[in-house]
Amino acid sequence: MPEWVLLPRAINLGARNKVAMPQLRQALTVAGFDDVRTYVQSGNVVARSRHRSASRAAQAVEAVIHAEFGVTTSVVVRTPQQIRDVLAWNPFPSEAAARPTGVQVIHLDAPPDPAGVAPLLESDWSPDALAVRGLEVCVCYAAASRASRLQHAPLLKRLGVGGTARNWRTLIAIEALLSPG
Repeated sequence: MPEWVLLPRAINLGARNKVAMPQLRQALTVAGFDDVRTYVQSGNVVARSRHRSASRAAQAVEAVIHAEFGVTTSVVVRTPQQIRDVLAWNPFPSEAAARPTGVQVIHLDAPPDPAGVAPLLESDWSPDALAVRGLEVCVCYAAASRASRLQHAPLLKRLGVGGTARNWRTLIAIEALLSPG
């Protein structure tokens, strides 16, 4: 059975979209997922599934979250190798080492329009920095993301796709949950 990294978008944000991880693990197990592991409360899940495609795995998790918690959200799915590739890519290595929560990767749910990516890469975002590769946008924040011009929602809107962000520390923790490979 393939192993998937399942990244629900916008759950457990304050009082909004509450999804308890123990109940999510149980609900996914009942729905046929195996070896379900989670990291922190923001919905980072690693599991094995009979689903052979990322889109089928995403649909299954979205259905479970809606049925069990009444929350409608999208789920971005990555393979273990895709997560490892992002960590190997690391466009901001010194910043990721020094401040892993200040480097965030936005995992896109579809390829962005190259016409939308080019202006982003050509712009000066100082003191922040941006890199784009395939389905990932990596942002290095000089300070808090809420004070940046590179906030997630406007970036996704400019790219015309959906997605969800995880900081570098979380990606390292997710990698630790993965089966050796």
